[in-house]
Amino acid sequence: MPETQTRTIELAGKTINYRIRRSKKARYMRLQIKRGSELEVVLPYRMSLNAAVTFIHEKSNWIKKHLQPVIPNKNKFMLFGEELRIDIEYELFSKKTLIVLRGNELKIKTKNGDNKNPEYYFTVWLRHSAKNFLINRAYILAGKYSFNVNKIFIRNQKTRWGSCSSKKNISLNYKLLMLPKELIDYVIIHELCHLKEMNHSKSFWQLVGSIFLNYKQLKKELRTFAINLDM
Repeated sequence: MPETQTRTIELAGKTINYRIRRSKKARYMRLQIKRGSELEVVLPYRMSLNAAVTFIHEKSNWIKKHLQPVIPNKNKFMLFGEELRIDIEYELFSKKTLIVLRGNELKIKTKNGDNKNPEYYFTVWLRHSAKNFLINRAYILAGKYSFNVNKIFIRNQKTRWGSCSSKKNISLNYKLLMLPKELIDYVIIHELCHLKEMNHSKSFWQLVGSIFLNYKQLKKELRTFAINLDM
């Protein structure tokens, strides 16, 4: 028998495709769901196919709970203005959830019983990543253009990308990480300029324009991403 084989099985009146992958390293059977909708059984090399079928039936409730229908382009999200693929693996005996970015793909291995949707995992990862990237980037730009900023917070604002307080604190929306990097810098600079001009006066826009000559175009582009604030 080939090391990998695709088969079908009837579960609760539905025909489900699954893949059997034989492994010389496997000591016991493993059941996992890749990309949310691809069922795979890892089978020790000398174990029979009947054992795999029995195993699938025994774990049918787990499979029905975690197996998602195939929906084209469902698992597509944005990172720095580019599409990011979400690849979820549900593994029956896994004890923790791991999220790793590899190129343009966010790979997620979930713990047993964890069946949240791709948007949940993406949001958790995005919030964590935003704290590192956005805070570091804001301090770099503040130093480069001589802005005296107090504290920088990462928040989940519903109606704005960022804000600046009279205490010289800046708040940035974690969803900024979905925008192209130039727009991220524009939003950060916009808020940093409010440290010197707490309004949208002519002087404020002159200050923004001294750093971004094309700020009017960037301002227009930013409006096209406003839908992401509803996420």
